[in-house]
Amino acid sequence: IQGRIEYSDIRHSSGSTTILPLSATWGMRDNIELGCEIPLYINDSAFDGDLLGDISAGCSWLYETARGGTNLVLSGMVRLPTGTEGRDRGSELGLGFSTSTTFRLLRCHTSATYVLSGGSDPFSGPVTDYLRFSAGGASFLTGDLQVAGGLEGNTLGTLDLAGTVISYAIDDIAFFGTLRAGLSGGTSYSLSAGLAWTGSGF
Repeated sequence: IQGRIEYSDIRHSSGSTTILPLSATWGMRDNIELGCEIPLYINDSAFDGDLLGDISAGCSWLYETARGGTNLVLSGMVRLPTGTEGRDRGSELGLGFSTSTTFRLLRCHTSATYVLSGGSDPFSGPVTDYLRFSAGGASFLTGDLQVAGGLEGNTLGTLDLAGTVISYAIDDIAFFGTLRAGLSGGTSYSLSAGLAWTGSGF
């Protein structure tokens, strides 16, 4: 269960957004996870949109784990158009994969997702498609302090460089902070901080 505060400066606009995304992921079996996220816009001076953003849900399946820690995960996601048109992307259906492996002290990660987007009304409007991708790595500096970084983007012209610091100083709770620089696309930069409870009490 995770919550964070995210501030974004919007490029080509004099405004910004402050979001409180709330998300949860459930490991229903050893190799299957289900998740959802609800974003709440605390402040939106760039688009003057409503409080609620698009709600998304997804699942992932650990297809294979090879010797040495390399794994392959298949995933699917759906986004419901509950947010403001023009600010939020609207309805989307995505299928993708991610893979990661350990090289010495660095955990490397890549992912790609093919997305069909129908906007605010997928039943009457045009459906477009694009590819979303990411690549990066993570490493522990100490036993409870981890750093991660990488590139995220899509074929619509968005490309971001992000860095994250994560602390596991308290059992079952992770504190994190992220700085994201928008190399291209609508966001010039964003800052976020939050915490996640990673317990297994259910």
